[in-house]
Amino acid sequence: MTNIFRIHGDNIGECERLLNIIISQVKLYQYSAFLVSPSTICIDIEFSYAGNNYSWIIELLPGFNKAGRNRWEGNIFDPLRENGSFLDETPDAIVTKIDDSWETILYALEFCSALQAGNQAWQRSGRAFSTGRTGCPYLYIVDFVKYELDSSTRVRKALRFPNAAVPYSYINFSRNSNNFVAQVYVRSEEFDKTADYQLHDFDENDFADKEMAAYMVKKMCGLDTSTEEAEIMRKNLNVVLFLSKRFNSNRNFSGTQWRRLYTYHQGIIRFSIENSTFNFHKIITEKGHHGKSPQVLNLIDEYSIGLAARDLPFGIIPANQRPMFAEQLQNIYPSFSSQIIDKIGNTDKDLILCLLKGFKPKGDDNRPDRGLLPFATMLSSHDSEIMAYIYGPVFYSNYQLLLNNPRALARSNGLWKSILALSNYVVLDVPILRAHINHAETLLDTSALKQEYTAIPQNTNGLKRIAFSSIPQNYHEDDVDTGIHYLFAHILNNICFEGMCNPPGGDWSGFSILDGNSEKRWLSLPRVSNDIDGKRPDHIIELFGVFEKPLLISIESKEKSIDLEPDVGSRLINYLKRLMDFIPNVERIIRPGIGSWR
Repeated sequence: MTNIFRIHGDNIGECERLLNIIISQVKLYQYSAFLVSPSTICIDIEFSYAGNNYSWIIELLPGFNKAGRNRWEGNIFDPLRENGSFLDETPDAIVTKIDDSWETILYALEFCSALQAGNQAWQRSGRAFSTGRTGCPYLYIVDFVKYELDSSTRVRKALRFPNAAVPYSYINFSRNSNNFVAQVYVRSEEFDKTADYQLHDFDENDFADKEMAAYMVKKMCGLDTSTEEAEIMRKNLNVVLFLSKRFNSNRNFSGTQWRRLYTYHQGIIRFSIENSTFNFHKIITEKGHHGKSPQVLNLIDEYSIGLAARDLPFGIIPANQRPMFAEQLQNIYPSFSSQIIDKIGNTDKDLILCLLKGFKPKGDDNRPDRGLLPFATMLSSHDSEIMAYIYGPVFYSNYQLLLNNPRALARSNGLWKSILALSNYVVLDVPILRAHINHAETLLDTSALKQEYTAIPQNTNGLKRIAFSSIPQNYHEDDVDTGIHYLFAHILNNICFEGMCNPPGGDWSGFSILDGNSEKRWLSLPRVSNDIDGKRPDHIIELFGVFEKPLLISIESKEKSIDLEPDVGSRLINYLKRLMDFIPNVERIIRPGIGSWR
């Protein structure tokens, strides 16, 4: 019997990466690839795994129904939304099984090849929170480690790490939601303990590539995955302990504290109140301050307790301090509703206070802030009371919607939805853009909105829906990239090498060439090279046997020829020439077998 699975992905690159992980885990007897449409690559495999033989067809469906597109006749996100995924944050890939006329979601994944430091570390927490709360297993795959490169010399900058609270939030959320939601640390090309003293005590056994691959295959085979889940969680905790050593224990939880918190299952808010020796202190540059934000920071310093770390953009106002905190907040902002102030002060619950700039100087979203409130919720619990304090500029039109129709504002903007859906109170002390007023101070009680958004729907179908056709209703740039990838990676793979495939929604973590018996790779690719009028390609193909030396083909993909920029070919060539003036960042032996990156 042949089982049919689908990999729905942001693009063909995400689909293929997941497919390769699955295939690496099994013993293949037969493999073939074919197209059922210009969009859909099908992989037909026969293999053995765990003592059993299997026959699978895996359909790769790149390009979701997002941003108003109606690419497929059905939307694979619908079962997630019907089970409580309400944020405008979606995973990179979703694996499903077709059974008769039904399609059931098995698990979802996120790939991260970006630097995991600063606010980037929690930028995608909204995806984990929104997907994980539906009961859908979710894996966040982190390439560890990643370096920033100097833009002109391409020399590595000092290594930066995420706060230990970020991976711990996945552990805590997995426990609270009774669903498998985890970070998986995998070895990046750049990882080298001998070359960076900051990695000398990282235990390479905590890379979870094998457990991740086994989990994926077992889930698809219908086998028990509890061993892999437990092992991935154990390694998650080890990563938390490793990261805790990178930060000052006078301002952050120590490894001992993280282990105690994990072992005794105590809520992190109560644990912080009982064990923190530091308060919450948000640093805002002088240029970043607005209105009365300096006075608010002083108020926070007086009444707050640090939640896992002093420098994270959120902390705790303990319940016994809330009356004085509310009174002092009223003194700073006399115009605030006394009724809401009284509600803030008269309670026996602790309060998480999040400070968000939220919006950039021209008013567009500060995208990483979308993940801040989900991060705080995952780290604490879904029923924690949260106050969001916003000090970045806000468009007048959005401000009016916030006051008069907050649901419409949430529908139109993902950052606002995150704020309104997960906050009990919202404070604004912000510049107003595009209006006759230039400043606003506002306090809102958004508890009813939060209760509305976070309610779990009663859905009898679970994570399944009627299967829709794997042939799309219309074609886009995704299909141009799929066609290019299929041609070079599947049909002509004996005479060429796909050095990079970067369709919309992909990443520009690197590109490779084959040189004799080795693969050389350039990492952390810049988007453009303005100094040489260069543009990053969408595809890089190395073709053999045409000339004496291999031929590099640099490709710009567009849906329509009219969308091509003038002289784009010269810019693509300039980009590659400039990048290849620098030595490759890493290389590995590929013949007779594939070696490690060095």
